[in-house]
Amino acid sequence: MGGAVRMNAGAYGKEIKSIIYSTTYVDKDAKLKIVNNLEHEFDYRTSRFAKNKDEIIIESIIKLEKGNKAEIKQKMDDDKKSRKLKQPLQYPNAGSIFKRGNDYITSMLIDKCGLKGYNVGDAYISDLHAGFIINKGKATAKEVLELIAHIKKEIYKKYNKKIELEIEVLGED
Repeated sequence: MGGAVRMNAGAYGKEIKSIIYSTTYVDKDAKLKIVNNLEHEFDYRTSRFAKNKDEIIIESIIKLEKGNKAEIKQKMDDDKKSRKLKQPLQYPNAGSIFKRGNDYITSMLIDKCGLKGYNVGDAYISDLHAGFIINKGKATAKEVLELIAHIKKEIYKKYNKKIELEIEVLGED
Protein backbone atom coordinates (compact mmCIF):
# COMPACT_ATOMS: atom_id res chain seq x y z
CA MET A 1 0.00 0.00 0.00
CA GLY A 2 2.81 2.41 0.86
CA GLY A 3 4.40 1.91 -2.53
CA ALA A 4 1.09 2.47 -4.30
CA VAL A 5 0.59 5.76 -2.45
CA ARG A 6 4.22 6.84 -2.93
CA MET A 7 4.09 6.43 -6.71
CA ASN A 8 0.37 7.06 -7.24
CA ALA A 9 -0.06 3.61 -8.75
CA GLY A 10 -2.65 3.21 -11.43
CA ALA A 11 -4.15 1.03 -14.12
CA TYR A 12 -7.06 1.11 -16.56
CA GLY A 13 -7.46 4.87 -16.25
CA LYS A 14 -7.62 4.94 -12.44
CA GLU A 15 -5.03 6.00 -9.88
CA ILE A 16 -4.71 5.45 -6.13
CA LYS A 17 -5.17 9.21 -5.59
CA SER A 18 -8.87 8.82 -6.30
CA ILE A 19 -9.45 6.73 -3.16
CA ILE A 20 -6.92 8.10 -0.65
CA TYR A 21 -8.51 10.02 2.20
CA SER A 22 -5.40 10.53 4.36
CA THR A 23 -1.96 9.12 5.08
CA THR A 24 -0.03 8.92 8.33
CA TYR A 25 3.74 9.08 8.01
CA VAL A 26 6.90 9.55 10.04
CA ASP A 27 8.92 12.64 9.11
CA LYS A 28 12.71 13.09 9.22
CA ASP A 29 12.46 14.12 12.90
CA ALA A 30 10.64 10.86 13.76
CA LYS A 31 7.35 12.70 14.31
CA LEU A 32 4.02 11.26 13.22
CA LYS A 33 2.16 13.46 10.77
CA ILE A 34 -1.06 13.12 8.79
CA VAL A 35 -1.79 14.57 5.35
CA ASN A 36 -5.13 14.78 3.56
CA ASN A 37 -5.60 13.84 -0.09
CA LEU A 38 -4.60 17.23 -1.52
CA GLU A 39 -1.47 17.40 0.64
CA HIS A 40 -0.20 14.21 -1.04
CA GLU A 41 0.68 16.35 -4.09
CA PHE A 42 -0.32 13.50 -6.40
CA ASP A 43 0.70 13.63 -10.04
CA TYR A 44 1.36 11.00 -12.69
CA ARG A 45 3.31 8.24 -10.92
CA THR A 46 4.48 10.46 -8.10
CA SER A 47 3.51 12.08 -4.80
CA ARG A 48 5.12 14.07 -2.00
CA PHE A 49 6.54 10.80 -0.67
CA ALA A 50 8.52 10.18 -3.85
CA LYS A 51 9.98 13.68 -3.55
CA ASN A 52 10.63 13.52 0.22
CA LYS A 53 12.45 10.25 0.64
CA ASP A 54 12.85 10.77 4.39
CA GLU A 55 9.08 10.51 4.95
CA ILE A 56 7.98 6.96 5.74
CA ILE A 57 4.38 5.97 5.13
CA ILE A 58 2.79 4.20 8.11
CA GLU A 59 -0.82 3.88 6.99
CA SER A 60 -3.38 5.29 4.60
CA ILE A 61 -7.10 5.57 4.96
CA ILE A 62 -9.00 4.95 1.76
CA LYS A 63 -12.56 5.83 0.87
CA LEU A 64 -14.30 3.41 -1.47
CA GLU A 65 -17.54 3.98 -3.32
CA LYS A 66 -20.58 1.79 -2.82
CA GLY A 67 -21.60 -0.18 -5.84
CA ASN A 68 -23.40 -3.20 -7.16
CA LYS A 69 -21.58 -6.32 -5.99
CA ALA A 70 -22.17 -8.22 -9.25
CA GLU A 71 -20.97 -5.27 -11.37
CA ILE A 72 -17.86 -4.83 -9.23
CA LYS A 73 -17.08 -8.55 -9.48
CA GLN A 74 -17.55 -8.44 -13.26
CA LYS A 75 -15.18 -5.43 -13.54
CA MET A 76 -12.58 -7.23 -11.42
CA ASP A 77 -12.88 -10.37 -13.56
CA ASP A 78 -12.62 -8.34 -16.79
CA ASP A 79 -9.51 -6.52 -15.57
CA LYS A 80 -7.90 -9.79 -14.47
CA LYS A 81 -8.64 -11.36 -17.87
CA SER A 82 -7.23 -8.29 -19.65
CA ARG A 83 -4.02 -8.49 -17.60
CA LYS A 84 -3.59 -12.17 -18.45
CA LEU A 85 -4.01 -11.41 -22.17
CA LYS A 86 -1.79 -8.30 -22.27
CA GLN A 87 0.89 -8.81 -19.61
CA PRO A 88 3.59 -11.49 -19.28
CA LEU A 89 2.39 -12.82 -15.94
CA GLN A 90 3.98 -16.25 -16.49
CA TYR A 91 7.46 -14.74 -16.00
CA PRO A 92 8.96 -12.87 -13.06
CA ASN A 93 8.94 -9.13 -13.79
CA ALA A 94 8.73 -5.75 -12.07
CA GLY A 95 5.64 -4.59 -13.94
CA SER A 96 5.65 -1.65 -16.28
CA ILE A 97 9.21 -0.33 -16.49
CA PHE A 98 8.72 3.07 -18.14
CA LYS A 99 6.38 6.01 -17.67
CA ARG A 100 4.19 7.23 -20.52
CA GLY A 101 5.37 10.40 -22.19
CA ASN A 102 3.23 13.48 -22.67
CA ASP A 103 2.72 12.71 -26.34
CA TYR A 104 3.56 8.99 -26.64
CA ILE A 105 3.15 5.58 -25.07
CA THR A 106 6.63 4.27 -24.33
CA SER A 107 5.82 0.59 -24.86
CA MET A 108 4.58 1.41 -28.37
CA LEU A 109 7.87 3.16 -29.19
CA ILE A 110 9.81 0.15 -27.89
CA ASP A 111 7.68 -2.11 -30.09
CA LYS A 112 8.13 0.17 -33.14
CA CYS A 113 11.90 -0.04 -32.63
CA GLY A 114 11.60 -3.82 -33.06
CA LEU A 115 12.89 -4.50 -29.57
CA LYS A 116 10.36 -7.10 -28.43
CA GLY A 117 12.34 -10.23 -27.56
CA TYR A 118 15.64 -8.35 -27.34
CA ASN A 119 17.67 -9.57 -24.39
CA VAL A 120 20.73 -9.06 -22.26
CA GLY A 121 21.46 -12.41 -20.66
CA ASP A 122 18.22 -13.73 -19.17
CA ALA A 123 16.59 -10.27 -19.08
CA TYR A 124 14.20 -9.98 -22.04
CA ILE A 125 11.84 -7.37 -23.41
CA SER A 126 8.53 -9.20 -23.34
CA ASP A 127 7.14 -10.39 -26.69
CA LEU A 128 3.66 -9.84 -25.25
CA HIS A 129 4.05 -6.28 -23.90
CA ALA A 130 7.14 -4.22 -24.76
CA GLY A 131 6.82 -2.20 -21.54
CA PHE A 132 7.80 -5.23 -19.45
CA ILE A 133 11.23 -6.73 -18.87
CA ILE A 134 10.92 -10.37 -17.94
CA ASN A 135 13.30 -12.82 -16.32
CA LYS A 136 13.57 -16.01 -18.39
CA GLY A 137 16.03 -17.67 -16.04
CA LYS A 138 18.56 -16.07 -13.76
CA ALA A 139 18.62 -12.47 -14.92
CA THR A 140 20.80 -10.22 -12.79
CA ALA A 141 20.14 -6.62 -11.85
CA LYS A 142 23.13 -5.71 -14.04
CA GLU A 143 21.51 -7.39 -17.06
CA VAL A 144 18.19 -5.63 -16.44
CA LEU A 145 19.92 -2.26 -16.10
CA GLU A 146 21.94 -2.86 -19.28
CA LEU A 147 18.71 -3.72 -21.10
CA ILE A 148 17.04 -0.56 -19.79
CA ALA A 149 20.04 1.51 -20.95
CA HIS A 150 19.81 -0.10 -24.42
CA ILE A 151 16.08 0.64 -24.66
CA LYS A 152 16.63 4.27 -23.64
CA LYS A 153 19.43 4.65 -26.20
CA GLU A 154 17.36 3.18 -29.04
CA ILE A 155 14.28 5.28 -28.27
CA TYR A 156 16.37 8.43 -28.13
CA LYS A 157 18.21 7.56 -31.34
CA LYS A 158 15.03 6.82 -33.31
CA TYR A 159 12.49 9.22 -31.73
CA ASN A 160 14.60 11.82 -29.88
CA LYS A 161 12.65 11.04 -26.68
CA LYS A 162 14.19 10.72 -23.22
CA ILE A 163 12.07 8.07 -21.56
CA GLU A 164 11.71 7.87 -17.78
CA LEU A 165 11.60 4.89 -15.48
CA GLU A 166 8.36 4.09 -13.69
CA ILE A 167 10.23 1.74 -11.38
CA GLU A 168 12.79 3.02 -8.90
CA VAL A 169 16.23 1.44 -8.90
CA LEU A 170 17.69 1.02 -5.41
CA GLY A 171 21.10 -0.22 -4.38
CA GLU A 172 22.65 -0.44 -7.84
CA ASP A 173 25.25 1.86 -9.39
